[in-house]
Amino acid sequence: MTQSDRTHQFTHSNTQRRASVVSGSVGKLGLFIPSDFITSPPASPIEEAITGDEIEADETQPLLAVTSNTTLNIRRGSMVARELLEQERDLLKENHITYLGGDEQIMDAFEDAIANKKLDHTTAAIELKSLIKSSVPLVMTFLLQNSLSTVSVFMVGHLGATELAAVSMGAMTANITGYATIQGIATALDTLCPQAFGAKKYTLVGTYLQKCTSLEFVIMLPILFIWVFYGYDLITMILPDKETAKLSAVYLQYVAFGMPAYILFECGKRFLQAQGIYHISTYVLLIAAPSNLIMNYLLVKHIGYLGAPIAVAINYWLMISLLVLFIVFFIKPEDTPSGLHPLKCWGGLDFKESFRGWGRLAQLAIPGLIMLEAEFLAFEIMTLMASYLGTIALAAQSIGTTMACVTYQVPFAVGIASSTRIANYLGAGLGAAARTTTKVSLTFGLLIAFLNFLFLFCFRREIAITFTKDEEVISTISSVMWIIAIMQIADAMNANSAGCLRGQGQTKIGGIVNLFSYYVVGLPLSLYLSFYSPWKGSLHGLWIGSCVALTIIGSVQSYFALAADPEKLCEDARKRTHSEPSGHV
Repeated sequence: MTQSDRTHQFTHSNTQRRASVVSGSVGKLGLFIPSDFITSPPASPIEEAITGDEIEADETQPLLAVTSNTTLNIRRGSMVARELLEQERDLLKENHITYLGGDEQIMDAFEDAIANKKLDHTTAAIELKSLIKSSVPLVMTFLLQNSLSTVSVFMVGHLGATELAAVSMGAMTANITGYATIQGIATALDTLCPQAFGAKKYTLVGTYLQKCTSLEFVIMLPILFIWVFYGYDLITMILPDKETAKLSAVYLQYVAFGMPAYILFECGKRFLQAQGIYHISTYVLLIAAPSNLIMNYLLVKHIGYLGAPIAVAINYWLMISLLVLFIVFFIKPEDTPSGLHPLKCWGGLDFKESFRGWGRLAQLAIPGLIMLEAEFLAFEIMTLMASYLGTIALAAQSIGTTMACVTYQVPFAVGIASSTRIANYLGAGLGAAARTTTKVSLTFGLLIAFLNFLFLFCFRREIAITFTKDEEVISTISSVMWIIAIMQIADAMNANSAGCLRGQGQTKIGGIVNLFSYYVVGLPLSLYLSFYSPWKGSLHGLWIGSCVALTIIGSVQSYFALAADPEKLCEDARKRTHSEPSGHV
């Protein structure tokens, strides 16, 4: 049996991984990507003809086919391939299935065990070990990403309450009008690029990259123009305090110069992710995060508030520069899941072509933009509400939001890991094993939630002191931190159950309950409690509304994840796989 004949081997599915977020945001990240809710439209005649004869030649070649000893050695040297072989070996051992030989025999034994229904279960211990192993690097990556915004809030917070409130409002405005726009449009690549790569239309991956980048620049240039020249007028439309608005506008002006690099990084990152290459972004962040910390410290210390947005802008250019350097000089074919160098998907720069044929891209980008804007907006509205409670409340809110976002990264990473694990099991027809992983993931998530709760509750005042010296701000955030700590339970349930639903292919459930819980329950409740109830004038109402919304989300999603029929999920996964076109994007 050749590798191309196998149908049940584990894979790292790009479509099950949520696009990561690297922004100057202090807001909370969304839970679902738009490609979870939409199907890809058929390719246009122009797109079918883009790659010409080269594609026709490639289409006859299996993506992971073993055509020579050299190729086989490359695949065996792949880090991802080794990890997946280890998972298959553990499952064979747990089910008391023996085999003789090496890697090829493991894959053959795994395929045979599934085909003959000999491999039907796993254990909680195996799944917990796998989730921890997969989650640790993801936690590191997400914390590094989040540090880019956390460091700015931390450094500016020591300058005063007004500066802390200003950086919060500036980041919120940048989130809604900038980062969400860029990330929403870029999610089109989460669908188009993996499909093109899976269909062996390698240079079409690079073509989509260029088209999306061009579309991003066309849309963002007018927005950046407003940031630079009319930022103050924009912010004063929603913020009552003029001094805070002035500093927030300055934040937008300087961050604007780093946004072109941010666009390139987001699109470039997806170019690699479509090929199953995830570690390069982590390497970039391992350099950029310490650099951001050092630059923030030095610039804020010597030039004050301006140092924070300047450091962010410089680091975005550093990130895209490092990404290009790694792609060109440091990635080796044997380090990629496909055994191919990522530049095989780069057919050369075609400036004219990048501004043509945006129709299909727009069909995916527009829903992506709407969905991500809705998710960003739900959490950022809390910051806007806090601005009407005064400068002290807004400054305290920025600390609370930052800490909630930091602690969220841990259960979110577990959700990503469980999503891939569950999808692998369902793709292999192992419904019972997928159910075990779901239970382990949700239980493990509750343990993490409890640890997050203890951290925020026990060190609430110490956390506030690390961000600011203003006693009023310290007192305000300390008084509300207990609610944020309790919210960790619901937030962890939310993140882990969302990951399980993604792996099961039931993401529409999560999308519906998210929109209902935030916009019908959470935000109206926050508005009432903060401005019309006996608790009006305090931050308590804002966080209670968010806590209630997340409790609904986490409970409903967990129920559907646990109640799902494993056999039906396996059948659904089989139908999706078999209906996937092989020759078209």
